[in-house]
Amino acid sequence: MVTAVKTRNVVSKDLVLEMRQAGMPMREIAEKIGRTKERVRQILMEGCGSTDHEYLSTLQLCKQAGLPRNRIIDLYMDGIIVPAVKWDAGHRDYLLWPRDAAVKIGEHYKNHRLCKVCNHPLPKNRIFFCSDNCRQERHKYKYMTPEEKKRVLDNIRRYREKRKITAGTQLAVVLR
Repeated sequence: MVTAVKTRNVVSKDLVLEMRQAGMPMREIAEKIGRTKERVRQILMEGCGSTDHEYLSTLQLCKQAGLPRNRIIDLYMDGIIVPAVKWDAGHRDYLLWPRDAAVKIGEHYKNHRLCKVCNHPLPKNRIFFCSDNCRQERHKYKYMTPEEKKRVLDNIRRYREKRKITAGTQLAVVLR
């Protein structure tokens, strides 16, 4: 991957194309060559007729595979799909996927479609759970993450406090 540009006066179209094909966003290319993002876009349009590179963003992969982003990340964490390019941008990692990642996802689901609760094979019209019973079971308190459990307990506490206030006002009305 290209990391630095030697001279900022002369901008090589090939260099810009090479950086884009390596998966760099236009903003980073612009910073490295000392030009604006718009100029980088113009160079890419002149050079190859498109600003796209050979990789897919996570959003594009979600659209192609027909899955939500969190499921794509789960497949990545499970090692089923591997990003072509990964870079750290401070508090967040950016991933670019090869064009065949959607095909790998499709093949995986043809061979490994199991219910998340009971591990039975999934029917064709289901994505995560084999039945409504399994879906309801999965949404029970015992399967929640600690953050979700805390949110539920806070909601229960607020509900009880609200009920105490309304019960107190109703009791005061009855005693009058």
